Amino acid sequence: MSEIYLHQIFAGRRTPSRNRLLCLCYGLGATIEETQELLRLCGIAELYPKRKRDAIIYYGLLHRLDLFTINDRLFDENEDTLC
Repeated sequence: MSEIYLHQIFAGRRTPSRNRLLCLCYGLGATIEETQELLRLCGIAELYPKRKRDAIIYYGLLHRLDLFTINDRLFDENEDTLC
């Protein structure tokens, strides 16, 4: 993500997709709680671990895996990657 795009998000001029927000959370090293709160504040569905894709993302955040590893796991499970 570019600095300009991030600035626009934080200034409230852009509304990112759920995937973009999740990538941002990975980049910031956010916890599960912080990620869920950000999604909730943006009016976007929180991670729901009973869904396969969300469970993989949740696991990655919980175990502090990097975005590349999570995208590989999502790809291996035939799920859409984050970025």
